[in-house]
Amino acid sequence: MEGVDALGIAVVAGLVLLPLAREYGDFRRSWGLGRAAALGVVALVLPAVAIGIAAASPLAERPFVQWGVTVAVALAAYSLAVRAVGAAVQGTAASD
Repeated sequence: MEGVDALGIAVVAGLVLLPLAREYGDFRRSWGLGRAAALGVVALVLPAVAIGIAAASPLAERPFVQWGVTVAVALAAYSLAVRAVGAAVQGTAASD
């Protein structure tokens, strides 16, 4: 049973970390961010997940619904945060 748990964790980690690594590269390439700045933008996923968990906590009796809401809210929060950072980066580049 432990092997199944480890495999599940590895699959979920891959599903989360691979897209984030790709976004990190995109932020460096398309926005011209340095390593620390791109990592900081990608790290916005952590507070986004916290927002999703907080928003879905009243749904604890229904775990599938709770996780669905957690993911949906986290994606929305992360998307809004990245969009705001992108607007700030592009606004700064336009004024230079």
